[in-house]
Amino acid sequence: MLKYLTPVITLGLFACSGGGDTPPENAQALAAASDTAETLGPPVGSPMPDFRLSDADGGMRTLADIAGENGTVIYFNRSLDWCPFCQTQTMEVNAAAGRFATLGYGVVTITYDSVDTLRAFAERRSIGITLLSDPDSSLVDALDIRDPVYTDPDSMAYGVPYPITFIVGADGMIEGKYWHEPGYGEERGYRQRITVEDVLAQLEAD
Repeated sequence: MLKYLTPVITLGLFACSGGGDTPPENAQALAAASDTAETLGPPVGSPMPDFRLSDADGGMRTLADIAGENGTVIYFNRSLDWCPFCQTQTMEVNAAAGRFATLGYGVVTITYDSVDTLRAFAERRSIGITLLSDPDSSLVDALDIRDPVYTDPDSMAYGVPYPITFIVGADGMIEGKYWHEPGYGEERGYRQRITVEDVLAQLEAD
């Protein structure tokens, strides 16, 4: 179990200290991320809101359905339809699913995409991890992680979250959160993502 009050800061220090193969430009993003993640969404130690969302096959899934023995890693992404950075990250997470499972964690990606969009992406890219549809951004709003830049309901990006990852313990409590962007609003850096290796390294260090 993660025990850190501010695990993002721990992760940023790991990257900046030269651990692993984190490139310098990503280390900068991680350092900036540590300054913002703690203020977005519920704080570490809060319960993850209950949810019941459709997966790519149309089945209804809950947190308990997805969780491993030690908990769940939840990736919130913008879209698996039009966001190439989100697509790439999800493929990387999918490739590492076995490593998450070995550590006792289920893993899921949640977007506002429709079930049909998720199914098409999963089939096209041979995705085996759970993909969940939050079409009304109800869970995004419950966590207060909606990107406020997109205020026009006619915008295709209306309702997307800031890209963020939560580590949820087996008891449903948020034990860590990892912010993917080095800035807010028009300074957002959604192209910079905290890597799968960064998250796995933190889980392995526990």
